[in-house]
Amino acid sequence: MKKICTFFGLLISMCLLLNVGFGSLSVKGAAVGNTEQTSDPNFTNLIVFARFADENEFVNDIYQGVSVREIIDNSYNTAYYSVGDYYRNASSDKLRMNSLYLFDNGGSLQLKHERGYYAGYSADNPIGYKTSGEKAYRMYELRTDWSDAINKAIQDGNHITNYNGSQTYSYEDLDKNRDGKIDSITVIYKNTTQNIVINRSDPLWNYKDYADYVEINLGDGRMLQSQYYVQVINNYSTLYMANNDQKPIVSLKSPIHEMGHIFGLLDLYNSSGQTPVYFMSAMANAISPVPQGLSIKEKEALGWTDDSTLKTITEPGEYKVKLSGTATGTDDCIGYKAGIPELNRTLYLEYRNFSTDGSKYDKSEKQLTNSETSNIKSGLVCYLAQPDIRFPSNLNGKPGNWALEVIGSTQSTKSDAALSLNDSLQVTDKLKVTVTAIDGEVLTFQIEGEMEQHVHSGGQATCTKKAVCEECGKEYGEIDPTCHLNLQRRGFKEPTQEENGYTGDLVCTDCNAIVETGEVIDKLPVTPPEGKPEPEIPPVVPDKPPVMLEGDKTEVSKNPDNHSGAVFRSSAPLNELVRVEVNGIKLTKDKDYTASSGSTIITLLPSFLAGLSEGTHSIAIVSTTGTATADFSVISDPAPAPPAPVPPASGNTNTDGSSTDTVAGLVSETASTAGSANVSGNSSLPDTAQMKKDSSGTDIKSPQCGEKNCFTLLLDDFIEILKKVLIFLGFSSKI
Repeated sequence: MKKICTFFGLLISMCLLLNVGFGSLSVKGAAVGNTEQTSDPNFTNLIVFARFADENEFVNDIYQGVSVREIIDNSYNTAYYSVGDYYRNASSDKLRMNSLYLFDNGGSLQLKHERGYYAGYSADNPIGYKTSGEKAYRMYELRTDWSDAINKAIQDGNHITNYNGSQTYSYEDLDKNRDGKIDSITVIYKNTTQNIVINRSDPLWNYKDYADYVEINLGDGRMLQSQYYVQVINNYSTLYMANNDQKPIVSLKSPIHEMGHIFGLLDLYNSSGQTPVYFMSAMANAISPVPQGLSIKEKEALGWTDDSTLKTITEPGEYKVKLSGTATGTDDCIGYKAGIPELNRTLYLEYRNFSTDGSKYDKSEKQLTNSETSNIKSGLVCYLAQPDIRFPSNLNGKPGNWALEVIGSTQSTKSDAALSLNDSLQVTDKLKVTVTAIDGEVLTFQIEGEMEQHVHSGGQATCTKKAVCEECGKEYGEIDPTCHLNLQRRGFKEPTQEENGYTGDLVCTDCNAIVETGEVIDKLPVTPPEGKPEPEIPPVVPDKPPVMLEGDKTEVSKNPDNHSGAVFRSSAPLNELVRVEVNGIKLTKDKDYTASSGSTIITLLPSFLAGLSEGTHSIAIVSTTGTATADFSVISDPAPAPPAPVPPASGNTNTDGSSTDTVAGLVSETASTAGSANVSGNSSLPDTAQMKKDSSGTDIKSPQCGEKNCFTLLLDDFIEILKKVLIFLGFSSKI
């Protein structure tokens, strides 16, 4: 078991190095600020404070007059700039995060090992790991360390609370989408002054990973399990406050970046530090301490756009786009994309404003204490993305083959990439983009040249209309003269004793074409035939939908030898019949069923029933005035079996007259006789039981029921068999 755990620990650690992301969120809402703890969350982030075995409690340590626990709650929940508010803004209110807490008796969770155990070996850290194998295994141990601490804290009766423990939450609040998984866990380790070196991909580095070792019993057999988590180590020596808020926060650069990995976003820089996106996404290089917004491509990947907010350009023209980060409605277009066949790339365009009057998170100067500023040009930002890649990653990319890159820049930071008023960008020799107007939060641009043409798809052409494209909503193709969707039976005539009737023609109400010609109905007989009279046809009540008069809940056999079909009767007249469906599939007349009048009698043919599976099925008799439905069950009973022959009596006779037949032979004879009686289905002896053979093979007749009572015959046979059994067992032959 230990070897298995080690293997999976190494495997998960390798996945960490690849930085693979998962999942996405998409719900509806309107953009609002998260200046207070979210009251209508759809995503929960569980925060756990953890200290190592050689460390003291730290959640109540005070920095700038505020405790660590309150600083973290400001940073994730309530400050003007926070992790929750960042993603609520980026998603236009589709993602509403709330961070809750698990304390151990009001404090942090104690881990089993010292901090140095999870760091590399050095003269200052003699307990550190020395090899890559030790490093990978200790990364696995760190996951199980804090997971075990969480499990123990819950078993000890600790609850999920807010940051100061004044409000308690249900464990089910950790799983907002009800998939049995905790939405997210953030493990915050104690800050330290120890002389321990931490490098990228080390166990103590800030990163996102997967650990399913936390298990919470919700009762009723339901379990809640951990999945994705991030871990961070914060610096509290330098804190930040917005001028209009005065709530101290830590640097949000790492918490926001790592939370992006929880949702599936990937790194937009490569292993050598090159970043073709730089300041245009928090997943590349962020303006510290509060990063700028996400790119339009990443919002699309997370499901935070739709056809109205991110539109596709298929032809040259003038287009308007709303400023990123300010859209408040579902009809505000915040970006465009266009296929560029010449480059085998997709062009994305969005309006970004990094000035002091720009959107909340794109402002390069955010009125924060101790904050950094950068001079970034505002305007239309153009990206090239590899097609058919949902979550782009540049981690293994290189110049000329980036998954996502900002174009039109001379600076490595991409700070001059945006197109301002009257600026142009020659995307290819055949494609050019020019900004023609900027009016407040709306930018207008002109695109000229060749781009990928939109291919219409979906929809259905009919006898009077072309198909409508499911993507762009425009008509395309040709009219289909054979597709009639709206049908009506016309020209029906009831038969009388003097004149024939007519079922009527099935006519398309859109183009008036006759889809199916009606049939003549024979005159009614003057006198009813001898025998059982035909069932009376109930009158059809006008303006009322038909109902199923016969056949509902009936049981039919799959075996053609056991029935002559399944019969269902709708109250609608036969002349109004349009089609018959079973399980929503249209049937073929005279192949799958037959139809006759009185009102409408549908008989499912044995050959069709033989192809149905056992169980419940539904039938719909569709008429022009409505649909009559019924359920029926199909069983698979066997066909009647032929009578089983009775084997001839066998065995020898002892000198004293007793039989030498074995008990098995006697039981076989009895079973054969009983089986034959069951097949006959009546109280008299069956033919096979009445005919026996003598030792020469000549047939001899047993007494018939007319000569002796059948019960008496069976009793006599039973007594004779019992005697033979007792003699075989050694009892006297004179019984």
